[in-house]
Order: sequence, then structure tokens, then C-alpha cells
Amino acid sequence: MPNLLRDTAVCLAVIAAGTAANAAARVDTPDYRNPELPVKARVADLLSRMTIEEKARQMDMYGGGSVRGPGGFSAEKAAEVMGELGMGSIHDLYPRAPLANQIQRYAVENTRLGIPILFIEEGLHGLCAGGYTIFPQAIGMAATWDTDLVQKIGAVIGAESRASGVHECLSPVLGLARDPRWGRTEETYGEDTYLASRMAVAMVTGMQGKTLNSDHTIIAEPKHFAAHSIPEGGRNTAPVPIGERELREVFLPVFRAAFVEGGAMSVMSAYSEIDGVPCTGNKWLLTDVLRGEWGFQGFVLTDLGAISMLYNTHHTAATEVDAILQAVQAGVDMQFYDFGHELFQNGVVELVSQGRLAMADVDRAVGRILTVKFMLGLFDNPYTDETLGPRVIRCEKHRELALRAARETVCLLKNDGDVLPLSKSIRTIAVLGPNADSPRLGDYTGERRQVTVLEGIKAIVPSGTEVLYERGTAVQRSDDLNPIPADFLRTPDGGSHGLKAEYFANPNLRGEPQLVRVDK
Repeated sequence: MPNLLRDTAVCLAVIAAGTAANAAARVDTPDYRNPELPVKARVADLLSRMTIEEKARQMDMYGGGSVRGPGGFSAEKAAEVMGELGMGSIHDLYPRAPLANQIQRYAVENTRLGIPILFIEEGLHGLCAGGYTIFPQAIGMAATWDTDLVQKIGAVIGAESRASGVHECLSPVLGLARDPRWGRTEETYGEDTYLASRMAVAMVTGMQGKTLNSDHTIIAEPKHFAAHSIPEGGRNTAPVPIGERELREVFLPVFRAAFVEGGAMSVMSAYSEIDGVPCTGNKWLLTDVLRGEWGFQGFVLTDLGAISMLYNTHHTAATEVDAILQAVQAGVDMQFYDFGHELFQNGVVELVSQGRLAMADVDRAVGRILTVKFMLGLFDNPYTDETLGPRVIRCEKHRELALRAARETVCLLKNDGDVLPLSKSIRTIAVLGPNADSPRLGDYTGERRQVTVLEGIKAIVPSGTEVLYERGTAVQRSDDLNPIPADFLRTPDGGSHGLKAEYFANPNLRGEPQLVRVDK
């Protein structure tokens, strides 16, 4: 054979062998592992391979302590908890990248299908753990009227969270502050529908960026859906007695903006009820409006314990399993510490086996959770770059933005006699009030390294300036309360000084107490 023909034959043989090998590899690789396929196809393929037990596991949330030991990650605890089924999500861990990667690697390499875990944390105005950049609370952000600034803040929260291995933050709070008795006003963007909606879009687009498949963006989860902020009597979980017109005109537009304009990919259903119907069991709210009218494509996570409240508070469910059924059929996709893992997961399996819950409803819920995981790129790159954290978290650029935000949140209501700014030649300054020497960074703050107003003033005044301080009244009366001395207390039998206390392992004080003792 001439050399040209021989070389051509060899090349064709190599190409044919390579093509056959590639074809074999494609056959051996499941579609959900193929990054070239669209997300919808990958989700469908993965669902077709999952058992009902694996699906129920994806709908559940675990606490960070379930896989953590005294020295960090515990492979023994992970093996016990995950088994072959894996784990849907983890909350209350606040990892740094090395710990998140250890946990993720175990899930990917040691479970049957290798489904990655979604790490979910609090991040209302900065990731809620020590060492991260903290910004003014939401009410302060709203006071800036600066949506570009708030978008930048959202981007920082996303970047610092993702650099730690966190994929989703439970933020922003989109309730309107219409009742001063409700104790969470600081978490909101104020009372105005339009302003809150603009801030909502800014925060969501900042956190989620142009794509979720990056090293600096995360899922935003607006909460609490919906009208949670005006409960009767200002009590956090009390009923909301408004009708559909007020709901649609005042409260829902803020959420609609977050989903339709901002593209938020998760949402938290509220504990409370609207006009007698609990939000977590409200199909009209979670399916007809959220998905049917607004086209929401993400997943619904309950507020902590909201499914169980269908049974023990709202009494719309006869049993705990009935509560799970109501929530899933209404449009809930993941529970948040509602029931023990065994009860919840076995409940889902039992409902399907009994024909009370359609497998289509389970696939809908799990499919939405998996969709978010694919959008984040977790199936193709499940691990976090461990060099990111030291470069990104609380970097100088982020601290400068926090300082700028803090300055812009300041609202000067009055400046009689142009007393401000203070003269550098002033000899005495009086700092008054209960917040002057108490660090107040706002709720959902994990940072412990704080400088008080009093400390800050003392640090910058000239050496000859005297700084006087008086606390005055307390923010809460309990701040000034002293315990009653035990000498003035007697147990029922009169035999001991103090209070006889019985501690129960349930909220209804039923059965035998777990502990009985005399407290001083």
C-alpha cells in the first residue's frame, strides 16, 4: 500500500475508534451529567432515576450540626445522616469554603446519584456570621433612596456568601412597615409600596447578578410571602385580616417586582394567614398568583415551622402528615425544620404510596429545587474556590461601600444654629442615650467586633476634649430589671427558697417533665 493510502487508513481507523469511544462515553454518562443539555432535560433525566426516598430527601432541610463534629466536618455523622440518599439543603452552618467543600465532596462522591447540597443562610444586610461585611439594616438602605447603592450591596452579599460556599440567602424582607407594634420594622424597606418594590429589585438583581453560575452570585429569597408585616396586634405570627383588593394593591406589588423584574429564584411562605387562609397552605397564593400570574420558576421554602403550624396553630390539618399534604399541594417545595426528618420524609413517601399525594406534585417540587442547583452550576462545578475568601470577604472595597452606605443612611431632621458639624475646638461633648454605648448593627447580624458611638467619638476628638456619657432610660424596661432575690421566693411545699421549675420537651407541657429543679 502506498504511504499516503496507509496513513489515510490509519487516520480513519483512529477517528472511528475515537468516535466509538465518545459514543460509548455518552451512553455511559447519564443526561443529567451532560452540561451541553438544557437544564429542563437534565432535571427530567435525574427525576426519572430518583427513588421516592431520594426525592423526599431533596425536599428536606438539615441543620449544620448534622454533619459537623468538634473539629469541623465529621465523615461519620455525614455517613449516618446522608447514607445513599444524600441531602437536599443545609442551614445554620455558616461555613467557610474548606468546610463547605468537605461536606459537598462527601455528598457528591458517596451518595448514589451524587446530587450536590444547597447551602442556605441568612444574609439580610450581610452574611449573618462573624468576619463578613455588614451594611446598614434594610430600613436604613431604604432611607438612602439609592437603588444603585442597594444593588451594589446585594452584589457584595452575593460575592462574600458564594466565596464561603453559600448558595442562597434568606433575603430580602419585603413586608411593608405599616404597624409600629410589629417588632421587625428594621428588616423592611419602609411603608411605601413603590419605594420597597424598587429596593426589592435592586437587592435581588445585586445578589443574583446576570447569571447564577458564577463564583460571586447567589439565590435571593424574598420573604415573607405575603402581607406578613401587618399581623393583628403586631404579633409576628398572628392573622392578617385584609381582603384581596388591599393585598393586590398594597402588598403583592413589592413581591411581584422581585420576581417579575428581579427574577428571584426562591421565596419563603409566611407563617401567618390572610383572611383566614394560612399562606403555607394557600394554593391561590403559592400557585395561581405566584406561578400562574407572575411566571415564578424557582422553589418555595416555608418559614421555620410554617407547615407544622397548619396542624398545631391554624388547625387546618387533622394530622402532621395532613399538614405536609396541604403544603405540598398548595405549592410548597421544601420544609424548614417543620418536622423531624423521619416524620417529614416518611410522610411524603406514605402519602404517595396511599395515592393521596400525586407523584407529579413531588416531581414538581423536587424539579424546582434541582433546577436551581443546575442554574447555580453545582452539578458541573460543585466546589468553591478556596482562594476566593481571603481576597473577597471583608476586603477594602467592600468596607468602603459599607462606610458609604452608613453615611448615606443618616437622616438629619434638624440642625438648629448650625451646631453640626461640631467644631474641632469644642471642649466638652455629652453623649446621651441607651444606644450610645451599646453596639446596634441590627437584627440578623453575626459580627461581634463592634465599635459603639461612644467609643468612636472618644477615639476621634482632640486630646483636650472631655466626653461625658449618660445612658438615661433603657430601650427595654427589662434592661433595668434585677432578679428577685431567692430569699423572697418559696417553693410550693415551703421547703426551699426559689422557684420550683418543671421543664417539658413539648410546647403543650404534656406528659412527665424532663427536668424538675429549684431555680434561684
